[in-house]
Amino acid sequence: MKPSVRLALAVLLLSSLACSTVSAPIQRASDQSPIGTVISPGMPGLVGTIQAVNEEADKTYGPEFVDRATLPLPNYAAAENMHKVGDEVRSGDLTWMVLGWVLVEEPFMPAPTLYVDMLMVNRGNATLYTGDNYTVKDSHGQDTYDVLYTTLAPGERIRAWLSFMLVEEQPSLLVLEADADYNLPAQRIFWDLGPGPCAAQVPAALEGERPQSIHLMGQPVTLGNLSIQVTGVSQPPADSQTPTRYKKVHVDLVFQNLGSQDIEIDPTYAAYLKDTDGFGYSSYFAMDYNTLFPGGQLITTAEFEVPDTAQGLMYEFDGTYLGLGKIFIPLGL
Repeated sequence: MKPSVRLALAVLLLSSLACSTVSAPIQRASDQSPIGTVISPGMPGLVGTIQAVNEEADKTYGPEFVDRATLPLPNYAAAENMHKVGDEVRSGDLTWMVLGWVLVEEPFMPAPTLYVDMLMVNRGNATLYTGDNYTVKDSHGQDTYDVLYTTLAPGERIRAWLSFMLVEEQPSLLVLEADADYNLPAQRIFWDLGPGPCAAQVPAALEGERPQSIHLMGQPVTLGNLSIQVTGVSQPPADSQTPTRYKKVHVDLVFQNLGSQDIEIDPTYAAYLKDTDGFGYSSYFAMDYNTLFPGGQLITTAEFEVPDTAQGLMYEFDGTYLGLGKIFIPLGL
């Protein structure tokens, strides 16, 4: 269970707790209760519910913990004019490959969640920004949706889990609406997902994929008028809020404005980790949004929770929102 889901559940239950106690009568001192104590007849049951929710939320869910080796290869023939899992699909300078899909039963969800393992590679020589809209149709033609916004440096590989809430039927096909606004030919790309969950072999590299330039931890890196430095990394012990099979990673950062204009440090782009498989990890609460005045400096720590299986973690600063490039700094984890 991811932290954001735990937070939402906690807020929901605390709201219920608040509602149940407001209307309860306040007992008098003669009733052998402390003056001012709020007594709610439903309190013990609600406490038990909260405990049950916490226990359920601590269980391990999500596609990142599915053993790919247990899934069959995509040995099926795709429908006419469609691609199958494992096919290399190109549009403009971008390559897609659906590596597989699984259905995951998650707590408090009314139906299974479909997760699609998507690999993308930028074969070109310029950074690509994509806002791809994906639709999954089930066997009755009903639609569910997901959208993936990401940037890819030249030669960069990215993997991501697309997620879709299934209502009734078996997933049938995946549709990508490639948007011309993001330097891709406007078209629809179809994948036949096959008869059941499956996983293709992950390619070591696709055509056009190439290693990204990396920088050393402890050394300042300059992008335009912005200096970025990773000064340290740590792995604090897990606490009661850390999901099962996740680990904490804290990255110490120093940003400095070397120019004469303000620079906005947006945590959406400045607080990001990436592993050797291409998966990225961010957190809404990793760090705050900040404005660097000319000559100003920001010393901060970005805090993450990532699956304990994640290896080869790198800090990534995506400067595309500033009209700059990306930097990658290995953390030795």
